[in-house]
Amino acid sequence: MADDPNNTTVVTRVSAKRQETGEHPLMSYTAVTTHREMAQAFVNELMRVGQRIMPDHDLTMDDLVAICHLANEKAPRSLVMLEGRHLRSRISEQVSRADRYHEPFSLIVMRFVEESDRAAYDAVVDTLCERMRKTDLMFLFRSRIVLLLPHTKLDACQQLVTRVGALIDGVASPHPRIGTAALTYPSEEHPKGVMVLDWTEDQLRD
Repeated sequence: MADDPNNTTVVTRVSAKRQETGEHPLMSYTAVTTHREMAQAFVNELMRVGQRIMPDHDLTMDDLVAICHLANEKAPRSLVMLEGRHLRSRISEQVSRADRYHEPFSLIVMRFVEESDRAAYDAVVDTLCERMRKTDLMFLFRSRIVLLLPHTKLDACQQLVTRVGALIDGVASPHPRIGTAALTYPSEEHPKGVMVLDWTEDQLRD
């Protein structure tokens, strides 16, 4: 798209050489809040600074969003819900992250053993949204709910399975019968990423 001659916004390029004193490149507020490229550059700079503060963790944009939501008292605390078709790609991303940075993640698959009415299904979803972490992801299927839990080790996953069961028992009457399966990667049982994808597909088969 051609440049608008009437647009007088000044974009400060972040490729400018940094001062040897360690100062960060200067950016225009207008540019950062109106130009996608500058917004991305600003986020990259925040992640670079965050990496210096937390050298044990490679920050991502999702991490920054979660931190901002936590810092903002008015921000909603519900986890992100996605369509089931996004599950495989998100698992692949977590596998790559786990392999590269040695950060485990877990999956919990909840299967409604018998057909439940929509009200019971929605009650379970709403309760999980209110109680899970902002960084967790929920994937919805016709008779299943899948939770993807970044930075979650095996023992924490096992405790969460128990907690989820208790939450479900308290949200609907009569209580829906739900079978639960869980996996943590990497683990002795699932040492390879492809095994995680195979396990997930097995859990989603009718």
